Amino acid sequence: MKTQIPFLKTVSKPKKTLPKAGFPGVEMGRKKWNLSFLAAAVVLLCSIIMPSVYALDDSTLDMFDQNGIYYYNPSGNNGCVSISTTLRGKDIIEKTWNFFIDQGFNDAQVSGILGNAKAESGFSPTRSLKGTYWGIFQWGGGRQAALFEKLRAAGLGAYLDSAYWPAGADKNIPAADLDAILQISLEHAMSEPDYDWQNELKKAHTPAEAAEIFLVLFERAIASPKHPGSEILYYAPFAGLEYQGAAGRRDNAAAFFKQYSGNGISNFSNPTATDGANVTIIGDSIAAGATTALLVKFPELATHNISVAVSRTWAEGIEIAKAIPLQDIVVFALGTNTPNLAQADIDSAMSAIGNGRRVVFVTNYGPAGYTSNNALFRQATVNYRNVIIADWATTVSKAPQTYLQNDQVHPNSAGNNLFAETIFKAINSNTNANGCSVTGEFIALVRAYAWPDFHPPQFVDRMPAYANAVTISISEGRYVGGSVAGVPGIDCGGFVTVLVQNSGLAPEYNGYNSNTGPQEKWVVDNGWLLVNGSPTTPVDTSLLQPGDVAFSGGTGYQNNGHTFIYVGEIPGFNSVIASASYSTTGESGRAPMAGREDLIGSAGSPVRWYRKN
Repeated sequence: MKTQIPFLKTVSKPKKTLPKAGFPGVEMGRKKWNLSFLAAAVVLLCSIIMPSVYALDDSTLDMFDQNGIYYYNPSGNNGCVSISTTLRGKDIIEKTWNFFIDQGFNDAQVSGILGNAKAESGFSPTRSLKGTYWGIFQWGGGRQAALFEKLRAAGLGAYLDSAYWPAGADKNIPAADLDAILQISLEHAMSEPDYDWQNELKKAHTPAEAAEIFLVLFERAIASPKHPGSEILYYAPFAGLEYQGAAGRRDNAAAFFKQYSGNGISNFSNPTATDGANVTIIGDSIAAGATTALLVKFPELATHNISVAVSRTWAEGIEIAKAIPLQDIVVFALGTNTPNLAQADIDSAMSAIGNGRRVVFVTNYGPAGYTSNNALFRQATVNYRNVIIADWATTVSKAPQTYLQNDQVHPNSAGNNLFAETIFKAINSNTNANGCSVTGEFIALVRAYAWPDFHPPQFVDRMPAYANAVTISISEGRYVGGSVAGVPGIDCGGFVTVLVQNSGLAPEYNGYNSNTGPQEKWVVDNGWLLVNGSPTTPVDTSLLQPGDVAFSGGTGYQNNGHTFIYVGEIPGFNSVIASASYSTTGESGRAPMAGREDLIGSAGSPVRWYRKN
């Protein structure tokens, strides 16, 4: 991106500069007015022809309940955006690949993005040419200023210094901070819709075409006849124009496609600590008793990175955090000796640890109860993007007599192992630091398992990945639900079970290994939060988050009904919910797909929404 000059004025052959779709500034007055009028007309039309579910007659609602087909209420929370993910991969290239796959781009299209990033910065997120252009995509001018504002707001302004401009200087930045810089930079790229580059890129069929689209629309390079041999070859609206580096970017894209195509987003190594090498643990007597178990679970966890002491208070833990070198992931296992924490205590701990590290708060358990402490820990996942929860309280409450000593506070031998396992799972889980219940793995499996559009029943054609997952689940004795026309897994409860288990959201989901009614009983028995507030209260759809599971039909889990799952706004997936439907007649079954279920109610009864707690 070598210019802030308006894009359409930089090209020397005007007749070839305009993609057929048109860009901002082209007949702006008339066309924008027409589009706005059309949008308003569509909204008005929809408001007229799409009645509330409660306005439908009972026979229609009964048919919908039986077939798993409902009027789709488009309301729903996008505050927890499902496409915002924790970076995954062993290096910047893999993390960048995974990020854009998460945004709905395919392998060829992401290869084109990477081909440009290599040419722009060599994948150095703080690379700069004399300060004029900066970052992985070399932003300049106002676009750069907007990115810098976001980085400073995140406490990362120190890394804008010229000391970090040379190629490779980013190696001097702590891993957690570098990840934060990369994440914000990539999110900033996605926040720039100019010239419709995202939609245009999603039309690309080859890495070479994708590289050209990203070059001319996102990088906004200047076309010049001074670069023979670098003509645009595949992106028709700009074909024949010469852009410096176009050929090299096509070659880069082809190489990345060859290396990574087919790897999807789940085959790269997980950046979280599987061995403990980048973990610090600060704790009280509970963590002290579990030290041996923690070292077994995290074999590379250095003993000098474990600071634990009997009767340690929250305030003492904060002073420890200020005094010792901290790794990229900090487990703060305190609060048992400070039962009435305040928000200021949480904020002080976060200040001592720093925004550039991942923070794990361990919930408290004991006879006295720690409801207020644990509520603050959960709220921290909303207030701070780098916080996650290791939910010791919920985990041990399932069988305290099995895992705790007589004081019902300190773990016994089995409890020590469970404590270490709880922390290990929290660090390596698919739980977002911002409190959302899912990450890219969940998003990837929604895309892989469910058709992105609704298909009227009967429709039993399964996505290949879902068919494979069903086969594996059957071989392992896991629940997949019923079969329609001889095709297994065409079942609402089977689909939700396979998705929730395989995504890591809740690997133990549907422990009763049964149909919809017992599935709802299972989530209740396992402490999932009822988002509605009560089973008879309609849900506030603004509260829904990706990973929330819905049950409808009857008055509770005593009756079998229907289940589906909230997936949020996933690019290219044409609903905020995914669902399937079983049919005893074989005439109305649906394979997993974008659903049309109403989020609020069916047959006059509220849909009950549950969230893993």
